[in-house]
Amino acid sequence: MVGHIGPAHAEVNPVDRREACLIQAAACREQAAADPLNHDHWIDEAIRWLELAHAPATQLVVTIDPRPSKPVRTTAA
Repeated sequence: MVGHIGPAHAEVNPVDRREACLIQAAACREQAAADPLNHDHWIDEAIRWLELAHAPATQLVVTIDPRPSKPVRTTAA
């Protein structure tokens, strides 16, 4: 959902994810029809979204460190 931040371990409903990917694939196909000069690009994008729609859902966990970060020094070998 746009604008919604859920808990770090929220589960993604595979049906909603699949449906969202299929909607995006359809939008890419429409763009391919409307933009003949970039037709191949939009078809490639549509294929990518279709592959994502059929791929198994994975879980994503994001960790945020509230401490300010310090620059990391590297030395040449």
